[in-house]
Amino acid sequence: MLNKLFLGAILLCLSITQTFAQQNTGSIKGTVITADDQNAVSVNVIIAELKKSATTDENGVFLFHKVPAGTYQIEINMTGHTPSKQEVTVTTGETATVSFQLQSSLKELNEVVVVSAAKKFAEKKSEFVARLPISNLENPQVYTVVPKELFQEQIAVDFRSALNSAPGLNNVTQSLGSGGIGLSIRMRGFSGASAAGSIRNGMNTNWVTLSDPVNLESIEVIKGPSATLFGSALTTYGGLINRVTKKPFEFTKGEVSYTTGNWALSRTTIDFNTPLNEEKTMLFRVNAALDNQKTWQDQGKSNTFIIAPSFTYKVSDKLTLDFDAELYKGSRNSSWIGLGSGNPTAKNIDQLNFDFKKSYTTDDLQSESKNTNIYARATYQLSDNWVSQTNFSNAYTDNKANYLFLLFNTAANGDVTLQRRLMNINSVFKTTQLQQNFVGTFHTGSIKHRALIGLDYTYISTNDNRWVINSYDAAAGNPALAINGNAAFINMEKYKQLIAALPAPSVVGIRDFRTLSGYVSDVINFTDRFIAMASVRVDRYENKIAKYNQIAVSPKMGLIYQVVKDKVSLFGNYMNGFTNVGPGTTAANPTELTEFKPEQANQIEGGVKVELLGGKLNGTLSYYDIEVKDKVRTDPTNNLYSIQDATQRSKGFEADLIANPIRGLHIILGYGYNESKFTKTNAATQGKRPYSTPANVANLWVSYKILDGQVKGLGFGFGGNTQSDTYINDTNTFKVNGYTVMDATVFYEKQKIRLGLKLNNIANKEYWTSDYWATMMPTRQLVANLTFKF
Repeated sequence: MLNKLFLGAILLCLSITQTFAQQNTGSIKGTVITADDQNAVSVNVIIAELKKSATTDENGVFLFHKVPAGTYQIEINMTGHTPSKQEVTVTTGETATVSFQLQSSLKELNEVVVVSAAKKFAEKKSEFVARLPISNLENPQVYTVVPKELFQEQIAVDFRSALNSAPGLNNVTQSLGSGGIGLSIRMRGFSGASAAGSIRNGMNTNWVTLSDPVNLESIEVIKGPSATLFGSALTTYGGLINRVTKKPFEFTKGEVSYTTGNWALSRTTIDFNTPLNEEKTMLFRVNAALDNQKTWQDQGKSNTFIIAPSFTYKVSDKLTLDFDAELYKGSRNSSWIGLGSGNPTAKNIDQLNFDFKKSYTTDDLQSESKNTNIYARATYQLSDNWVSQTNFSNAYTDNKANYLFLLFNTAANGDVTLQRRLMNINSVFKTTQLQQNFVGTFHTGSIKHRALIGLDYTYISTNDNRWVINSYDAAAGNPALAINGNAAFINMEKYKQLIAALPAPSVVGIRDFRTLSGYVSDVINFTDRFIAMASVRVDRYENKIAKYNQIAVSPKMGLIYQVVKDKVSLFGNYMNGFTNVGPGTTAANPTELTEFKPEQANQIEGGVKVELLGGKLNGTLSYYDIEVKDKVRTDPTNNLYSIQDATQRSKGFEADLIANPIRGLHIILGYGYNESKFTKTNAATQGKRPYSTPANVANLWVSYKILDGQVKGLGFGFGGNTQSDTYINDTNTFKVNGYTVMDATVFYEKQKIRLGLKLNNIANKEYWTSDYWATMMPTRQLVANLTFKF
């Protein structure tokens, strides 16, 4: 009885306390609008006295519940915006109201980093993925948008480091082709030497060409075969990377940054923006970077410079012209390691025990590249519902390459020696693309349509002259190299003499590809929750050198059902990709070239997308199955001929999560499992896994920035990448070991200054990436950054 009385007394006290607390609190409701009377979304609002914060929703509204009665200062504090304060008195049981009008327009607001940064990291907003104004939850395709704020936080000094932040990518490594030096990636079990950034603002540039992240607004990782909207020249069946460049805006702002670190790293960047007239109809922005560094090895260096101006001219209320350019010059060592002759007794590359500090090259053996990328767009508002977009892209690359291939040869007694094969290639790449899109909205009865109608013409040409010195040491009279042994210095004068003594170039690579395409896409809202997408591309490809042409049809379809409106979507898609295949001889027609059909890839995919917590949590879970058919292989009955019946299968699931669950905390997490194999091919590769395609890949980045108190602006970050073993060849006889690499950063940011310190490869892991050729990756590096904003 006493226990019941005691329990009853406690419950009564709690009830009285709660009632008293409720009776002595109120609420604050407010709105924030921009200078041009638009809703200010994702603006952080603070009550400093109570250490409370709230973020405005899509209507510019914020709300504080259970605020003790009293008078408080409500504050808005954003980078690039003068702090705004208002005094509010809270009365018990009532809701106080307050409103703010910012000095910035909506466009200017989108250019500054809100203190919470919730939208910047978690939002998947893109005008290029569907080429239509639809949101992530309305799009049946999987994609990820990595904003510049993330790879700036990670102090990414090159494009490879920036790509490592993106979920679903693996084996991001330096690649080669026709004299070019670029980046290769793997997505969904397929290679992409031409898909690692060759698409820029949705348009083609040159493949196997490096770039710099200094002028990037974001990186879009678009998954699956995407030929329907992006063509086939510079995409892969696993997906593509689209580089979105920075655009000018309507106020003056800039920053200068300097980064230094191990291996004589010295990198200076600038980003400056200003309107050119009082009416703010002419806007200018320029980004530039100068980067010089050695490597962690005994020899090797790189020097790069890029300047990227951009200009916007608002000719009228209906017509806007956009222009931007990239002028890039780079010089670097380009070395790869791979299988030579003999059967190695080692079964993976780690068993060869390479010394990661030995390069076997010289600083002077450089590959040089000069790139010019031009982009222009004219946007014209035809009516309230239709817009015309005329896009133009031109790319020119001048390469002077000196490749070094280290081949490990195995003798009959098991001894392993290194063969240094040198290749000198002078080449020119040219790509021109002209694209006309009409984007509009219309209704058929109660059904809403968002439609795209487009025409596209692409011209790609290359030529290269190449000389090969199969073994520099044999040609120079040097003894064969042992792994980790003393390597004879590569004398550049001797190298030039050896080239001069060779006959005319053994290979003259000439390409002349011309493609004319038409495409349509329709996003159909049967209801506000049930959405369908139907798209198709008709592509006429002409190879002027081989003198043949092909027509390919590429369909794309998808369904979306929003289980919870604007929060949870179930999706499914069918997507297609294709590759034009050159003619060859067959047993049925041995005296003439036979034109093969385009190779086709078809993907079926399904999953769920979520955007929760007011946009602070964004995630995707999907399962995909890609089958490639009509691949050309050697005829099994006669190896002098070809046959077009090979197939390949790649299936798996992927998950990514980008979250800002509390103020200042950012989480990016990705995981992918892939099962890939040749399902019908020649005996040596039948049932085998394609080279450089790991079964498991994952990435993680967690950062926290303190937003209140005396150490406001101090932040920390930690994360890394991991992938499982891969094979270096399609016959699956030799492996490149998997790895896990972790990084950490600490930074301090105020309105005018940012200090950052980053430790890459914390455990000093010696690891490799591969794209048929294996590449040693950097060991531990400490990097420091200072950025001044004005």
